[in-house]
Amino acid sequence: MTIRVTLQKEGNRSRREYRTHARAIGALEKWFSSNKGIALLYQPGEQPIVYRSRHELPIVKRSTQTNFYRTKAWRELRLSILLESGCSCKICGITAERGAVLHVDHIKPRSLYPELALDKSNLQVLCEDCNIAKSNNDL
Repeated sequence: MTIRVTLQKEGNRSRREYRTHARAIGALEKWFSSNKGIALLYQPGEQPIVYRSRHELPIVKRSTQTNFYRTKAWRELRLSILLESGCSCKICGITAERGAVLHVDHIKPRSLYPELALDKSNLQVLCEDCNIAKSNNDL
């Protein structure tokens, strides 16, 4: 779903697109904080909504969870696992030098075993194809 926004200020118009309603509203909050004008928000299958100020925008609940894969602890551990593996897939042996996209995979998936997320013995290097084929199985 694409959310389209038209911004009008002093006779000038600009158009932008967003993947989610929450992102569109967040962008409008920023825009209204330093601009005066009108914003039209278009959602597929609905009438456009006109906003004239930041105060008219709906309140959007924001996630406060940290993205695990952006944490310093994960990035440092990931790098050490890649270096120790010789940057090759444990299943098929392809390397990054041969064009493979390498992932550091949780053998026992994080979704089922969150306590093993940073356990070095639960990690392996897989190429993108092997990792996708594995999914969340620990076989």
